[in-house]
Amino acid sequence: ETEGETIAADLLSRLGSRGEVVRDLAYRLYGICEKKNWAEEGRSYNSLVVAWPEISRLAAQERPTGPAQGDLEV
Repeated sequence: ETEGETIAADLLSRLGSRGEVVRDLAYRLYGICEKKNWAEEGRSYNSLVVAWPEISRLAAQERPTGPAQGDLEV
């Protein structure tokens, strides 16, 4: 929340396929907060869900597509 989308994208790229579970969890937690009128708590989850397309785009850019210069494939 304080570090922004770039840091979230870095974390998402390290999570790999488990990242979609995080998005789903954030969406569900927001729904719970909304039902219980917990606006302050729900704001963070909603922000994550709204920013998810940009976070996903940034995470995809960070993923290496092959060996980096200086890496050896074994």
